[in-house]
Formats: sequence, C-alpha cells, structure tokens
Amino acid sequence: MIRYRTRDITAILPERCGCGRTLRRILRIGRRSDDMFIIRGVNVYPSQVEAALLNVEGTLPHYQIILTREQGLDQMTVEVEVTPEVFSDKVRALEEVRARLAHAIENILGIRVGLRLVGPHTIQRSEGKARRVIDKRNG
Repeated sequence: MIRYRTRDITAILPERCGCGRTLRRILRIGRRSDDMFIIRGVNVYPSQVEAALLNVEGTLPHYQIILTREQGLDQMTVEVEVTPEVFSDKVRALEEVRARLAHAIENILGIRVGLRLVGPHTIQRSEGKARRVIDKRNG
C-alpha cells in the first residue's frame, strides 16, 4: 500500500533489508508535520513537550499547549497536570517541580515558555485523539 500526504515525518531506507528483500522501507514514524507550530522562530512539536514531561517526576502525561499573541509576539503556555502528592503538598514542592519542568522544556525546545501547574483531572479529557494545542492567536 502506498499512502501520500499523510503528514507523517519519516525517511526512506534505500539499503536492502536484512531478510534479503530489495523493496524500499521507511524508518519508524516519529511525528506529524501538521502538529508543528512556530513560536519565536522555533519549530515546536507537542511530542517535544511530552518528552520533557516524561523526564520530570511529579508530572502526569496530561497537558495542553495554549498559544496566544500579546503585543504582536507569539506566546506559549503549557498547562501540566501534577500528581496528587505534589499538588496537595507544600508550595515549595510545586515550585521545585515547576523549575525542573521549565529547565527540561527549555533544554529540549531552546526557548522559555510559560508554565501553569494544575491538579489531577483538571485538563479536559477527550475521546479519540487528545487536543493538545489550543491556538488563541488571531490570524
């Protein structure tokens, strides 16, 4: 089967398969191009934000990216659910998680973003594909 315009990002492997087949193959699909957005000249994929979340203990894999435009500049805020232990604990624990997460996101994306830590089950769940990016920019 041949599928074009799927917006999947991958690469063609021209070399022969180890089993002896000579058909061209593709690498594992890493991400989709239609999920990408640009903030301050940097291409950002939601999967990069998710990778940062997975590196920080105390966060849950539920997040939303909110894009806004303030005074002509695009802004990005990430809302992240934290574990019940972190959310019900002291403010100091929340600030430590926030600092670790801000550092992880900045290392992966190369830009600083706004962060908002929220309690468990705060971010709306959807059936099917989760809506990760909310674009509130005009035009």
